This record gives sequence, structure tokens and C-alpha cells, in this order.
Amino acid sequence: MSEITVTPAQQIRLNLLTTVGYDTAAAEDAIHFVDDDPLKYQMFINQFSRVTSESGVVARTTKAIKESEQALLLFSGSGS
Repeated sequence: MSEITVTPAQQIRLNLLTTVGYDTAAAEDAIHFVDDDPLKYQMFINQFSRVTSESGVVARTTKAIKESEQALLLFSGSGS
């Protein structure tokens, strides 16, 4: 029996799909934002778990993306 191999990018996308409860619209937004970047992925996962002000999964995803974008600014500095 052959072994199924999942690439790191595929694993990120699968995890995002699972995180948003298999809502494909939310997953599409999350996948577009993360763009297979491990830092963006981890930031999104952390922010998504913190968003409690939105009840719909697409709205929650949008809010998590906005929060992630703001937090990622901390990582784009010159390192000083």
C-alpha cells in the first residue's frame, strides 16, 4: 500500500479548513491571507481562537485576519 504524502503547504491549508469548520468561504479567505507562510498561519490560528466578538465563521475569519495583519507589523521592523 502506498503512503499518502502531504506537503507543508497542503497541511497548512488543511489545518485552516479544519479551523474554520470546513466553511469554504472562510477557508478561502484564510488561505489567501496566510499564503502558505508559517508565521502568518500561526498568527491567524492564534487570532482566530481569540475572536469572540463575531458569531459567524466568515466574520470571525475576517476579524482574525485584520487582527493578524496588525500584529504582524511587529515582525516587519528593522529588528532594533
